[in-house]
Amino acid sequence: MQKIILFFIIVLNSWSATIDTSFYQGENIPLYYQQVEKDINGSIHHKLKNKKIITLEQSTLQKLKEFYTHKDDFPTIKTIHFPQQKIPEQVYLSALWKIGDLSNKLQQLQTKKKEFQENLFDLKNKIEKETPTSKGKTLLIDQMQYAFYKLSLNKIIKTHQLYQELFDKEYSKFKTALKRVAFTKEKHSQNIIKKIEQKIDTLQKKDLLLTIDKDSVPINTDKHQKQIQKHEKQIQQETDESITKKLNTHFLLALKALQQKNEKIFLKTIEKIDQDIKQLSPNNRKKILPISKLLLDFGEEKSDTTSTAIASTQIGFQNILDTLDDFTNKTLFVYEEKAFSIQTILTFSFILFIGFVIAKIYKNFVDKFRRTNRIKSLSVARMIANSGYYLIILGTFFIALRTIGLDMHTIFIVIGAILLWLAFGLQSFISNYAIGILFKIDRSIRIGDHIELDSHTVGDVDDMNFRSITIRSSDNIRTTIPNSRLISDTFINHTLEGESRRLHVHFSANKHIPYTKIEQQILNALKQSNLKYFKQHDKQPHIIIVDINRKITRYALIVWVAKESTYDMSLIQSEFLKLIHQVLYPPKEP
Repeated sequence: MQKIILFFIIVLNSWSATIDTSFYQGENIPLYYQQVEKDINGSIHHKLKNKKIITLEQSTLQKLKEFYTHKDDFPTIKTIHFPQQKIPEQVYLSALWKIGDLSNKLQQLQTKKKEFQENLFDLKNKIEKETPTSKGKTLLIDQMQYAFYKLSLNKIIKTHQLYQELFDKEYSKFKTALKRVAFTKEKHSQNIIKKIEQKIDTLQKKDLLLTIDKDSVPINTDKHQKQIQKHEKQIQQETDESITKKLNTHFLLALKALQQKNEKIFLKTIEKIDQDIKQLSPNNRKKILPISKLLLDFGEEKSDTTSTAIASTQIGFQNILDTLDDFTNKTLFVYEEKAFSIQTILTFSFILFIGFVIAKIYKNFVDKFRRTNRIKSLSVARMIANSGYYLIILGTFFIALRTIGLDMHTIFIVIGAILLWLAFGLQSFISNYAIGILFKIDRSIRIGDHIELDSHTVGDVDDMNFRSITIRSSDNIRTTIPNSRLISDTFINHTLEGESRRLHVHFSANKHIPYTKIEQQILNALKQSNLKYFKQHDKQPHIIIVDINRKITRYALIVWVAKESTYDMSLIQSEFLKLIHQVLYPPKEP
């Protein structure tokens, strides 16, 4: 069995290509690059490939060789140096910007890391889906691109680790140095903010006049349009510079409030920072946001009450959302070059949950539909409900896998192997299940039918499922019979068609009694009795001779009765035999 399954998996995988790890693993990578270059040049000589593909292979290989040569080159980052005694506020502000740049760089590396992981996953799927007819066209290019992203990802991970260590070190140094910073007086800072606000107000008025000028001309010429765009860009640039200066002053005021442990001023300053950031252009806003986040983190570390108050502000709320987003998108593990995060798992679980809810609603709907007597058979209702339930769940499972980006090719191989194993290991179960489906379709057996397999297995069908049926005898004994037995053996369904059954009641009498006398007496007694039987012209009761021997003659009363009467054959035969006994052996008068 294991050999068959292994062969099945090998056959499926033989139709797909695999990742060539020699491009990025091992000690002889440069030699392997040389061999690949020779193969590419050989394809040029023998004209085995299209010129465009060969050119792309050459450029991709050259790019890969250059990157491999410099894969261990990491950027040098200048550290922050503070004076031993008092620290000027501008030096401290410059340090805040450097730490903000480090934080921004970490975020960019994290985004790039995720992007490269997705590229690797897509390339892996593309390579593994290469068929024998398509191999040799773009496979080499895909292999080299995969190696390039693999090496790049490794470098990004190491660079991220380097920046993270430096960030932790510099941020710790920055926090410790706060108590030695010499801040200017608050009045001086407020004067600076006032002058900057006046300049911003002037720039906003210029922008408004420019908008009016643009809207006042019905049709702007290209030259006029370019001039307006140039002025708009210049005004936006000057506005961003002014807002940045204002933000720097607010940063210093917030840091001073932290130094003095004045939470109220810190919170008010944070709210002003939030308002100023909204006025910046998107590109400059991205540079400032890491710094505002650092201030919030710094404030939370300084005071627990401050962190609670900060959370109530809009920027604090945005910080929580950003932190939550970073946490949920953090890679937990990587499978088949696909990065899995908490968000991925939550998405997969949510889709499955929706599938289970829909399946449950469907099952309840079928049950309610059956209760209105629109589906008379309980077994059919169960089959429809259960089949639809599991199909919905299975479909949702595949949708969830596809949504999170898993390769369905690999999944189908595993599922195919499992199904093959189940087909051999559960052959008897599958056989019974298939026969159960056939019974549901052809309806040769239904719940309530009176069937007979042999003389010891007779009764009403009490329950039916995909594996077996349950028969309840007249003695209220339930017997479970596998569906396969109903196919291999012959059985009688007394209630499949028609409303009547012909009953043979055997009895014996002395051979010296005339046949006509026995027939006349029994049929007359039958007419006068309360026994229930059919009296139609084509179903008249009659008596036949079955056997004659030296002493007795064997007879049979042929009579048509309702099919329900034959469910307990011994009981109905006993009633007719009692009548015959009274006719043949009447009680003697005393």
